[in-house]
Amino acid sequence: MTYRSLPSGSSASAGGSALERLLARVTGALVWGGLMLMGLVFALSLLFWLVLMVLVSLAASLFTGRAPTVAVLWRRYRDMTRQRWPSQGSPSRTPRADAADVTGAASAPGRVEDVRWREVPAEQPARAGDVSSRRS
Repeated sequence: MTYRSLPSGSSASAGGSALERLLARVTGALVWGGLMLMGLVFALSLLFWLVLMVLVSLAASLFTGRAPTVAVLWRRYRDMTRQRWPSQGSPSRTPRADAADVTGAASAPGRVEDVRWREVPAEQPARAGDVSSRRS
């Protein structure tokens, strides 16, 4: 089976007149403008119905005494995010403590919270009567 290739687009448009090129550009602009207008109408209608449903939910909550749907959905969203990213109580002060919390290496009671430079007193020389200095 043989296939013929299509002619290139550049040679077809180069051979046309200036009026044809202008009409092609105007038609293309109208098509793109129509698509953008349809997208804008869709977005605005979606926003309109969202606002309307929120207002209906708030009005219904006044008559029924139940929590509005918006509040219920917001609570569920907060609960889901708390399960996914639980709060760490008090924020840690060092990168080491953050890394230990993220990896789970630190348990809640024994978390590393502060790592500072501290002077350690020099070891005292052993006294003659000291039991720990004697070897058996």
